[in-house]
Amino acid sequence: MWRFVIALVSVLVIASIALGQVFDVLYSSEESAQSDVSEQLALALPLLEIMASQESHLVFDKQLQQRALGNSNASIRLHAMDEYPLPTQLQQQLQRQEPVYLETQDHVKVHLMTSEQNILVYQYNKLAEQDDYRLSLTLIFYFLLVIILVLFLTPFVRRLMHLSDTAAKFGDGQLDIRLKVGTLWYIRDIELSFNQMANKINLLMDDIKLLAGGLSHELRTPLARIRMGLDTIVETQDEALRTKYEARVNQQLDDMEGLLIHMLDFARLQHSLDEANPQPLDLVTALPSLVDLSFDGAVELNITPQQALIHVDQRYFSMAISNIIDNALKYGYSRCVVTLTQEKNEYVVVISDDGNGIDASKVAEVFKPFVRLNRQHCTGFGIGLAFSAKIIARYRGEISAGVCAELGGACITVKFPAL
Repeated sequence: MWRFVIALVSVLVIASIALGQVFDVLYSSEESAQSDVSEQLALALPLLEIMASQESHLVFDKQLQQRALGNSNASIRLHAMDEYPLPTQLQQQLQRQEPVYLETQDHVKVHLMTSEQNILVYQYNKLAEQDDYRLSLTLIFYFLLVIILVLFLTPFVRRLMHLSDTAAKFGDGQLDIRLKVGTLWYIRDIELSFNQMANKINLLMDDIKLLAGGLSHELRTPLARIRMGLDTIVETQDEALRTKYEARVNQQLDDMEGLLIHMLDFARLQHSLDEANPQPLDLVTALPSLVDLSFDGAVELNITPQQALIHVDQRYFSMAISNIIDNALKYGYSRCVVTLTQEKNEYVVVISDDGNGIDASKVAEVFKPFVRLNRQHCTGFGIGLAFSAKIIARYRGEISAGVCAELGGACITVKFPAL
């Protein structure tokens, strides 16, 4: 949001400066207006002197003033000498038939002594027109500034209305709806944040659906076995058979407990990843350490780069790779090979085994929770690769499954962007 504030302040400052420069030119006409006052007085003075010398022949009404002076901002008045007090110095100046000028901020007055010893006062209101002129320019200035702000805010308001409509549709259950990110840089972050929020919510909803579906499917079999075992325990009188079925019921309960624990771990994984603190990690040193510590020589390791820095949380990275290697050792026969290479701006980790491989039609399912392609020969809950896929996606990586041409078994490829 700070980008919008910067953009708004920048537009206000630039518009104010630009309009100010234009109106400064217009306001500079005040100086010319002052010179107009001087010119007006210079033109009116000869006529005033004639009027002062012929006072008895003139009637000082408004029509005469306008015809004689040609300016509606000027007026002429006659005052008796004793009714119009002036300082002695100015009175002496009038007695010498010299004009007396008195100027204030609003007007200029010219005083002349008439032939009948009265004072003729010519008053010119110099600011009457200028005040109207300044008010008009001020109103125009703010009007143009408002127009510029409206033009600036129009696309912003339009994008906010679109955001509001999209949020309302998203709230109504259209979880696949997304904002088309616009080109306005000061609102682009808001639109991207909304899309990221929508993606996270969509992922959480997908996880909930997967967990709900997987849980109901996985619990059906142990519950049926527990019920059958309890029925047998109640009906049988054979202590050996009773002990046998009690052991089976306890085993099924342990399996259900393990299933629920794994389900809760998977449900909490996204929140845990958001709270993790990713740091630069060198795969060249991290992979050998992981293999030596956890698998004790059961894995062959081939590393090509001299250094391979990625940005991940080491604990979750180790969890993701360990789950894949465990899966390879579980389904393979004798060999598991981990290879690290570099492709352009990515580091590629390939985990291969010599097992039966993955059917091409089921490649997309192996990264879903509670999916086990070979239930007869392998135990577990089918959640390890789902853990790995979610962790790798969180750190902008990619994971895919295929067939290893060299070993003939499964091949899991993981790609991480290089630092």
